Amino acid sequence: MGKIFTVLLVIVGFVYAKPEIVIEDPWVRAVPPTAKNTALFMVIKNVGDDPDTLIGVKTDISKMVSIHKTVNQNGVMKMVHVDKLTIPPNSKVELKPGGFHIMIMGLKRGLKIGENVKFTLIFEKSGRIILEAPVKMK
Repeated sequence: MGKIFTVLLVIVGFVYAKPEIVIEDPWVRAVPPTAKNTALFMVIKNVGDDPDTLIGVKTDISKMVSIHKTVNQNGVMKMVHVDKLTIPPNSKVELKPGGFHIMIMGLKRGLKIGENVKFTLIFEKSGRIILEAPVKMK
């Protein structure tokens, strides 16, 4: 009887363990009106008990959006594309200048400071999360 109860507890734990994604302080870097690229920054928190992975981002303001990180290669700072970004359980990942960020390439129009820009974040387990991020000078 004890073994069956233990197995049931483990199964129930797997069923109820899930990620819980919270987005904090999203913002888009303000750039000159003629600029074609900018970036989206934020803090992604996973307050759940299971990891989740950011696998994509969509927006209507540009031709392409992708996850990037800034790396130091032989003393030269470079941005490199990453396919996905895992957010461990009960932790956070900060997307910030000089680190992980969402690169917005091929802007279709100029962005104004204070304007809110709509994005859809796509997570492996949590699905789609829609957010609005203000354009800021930081």
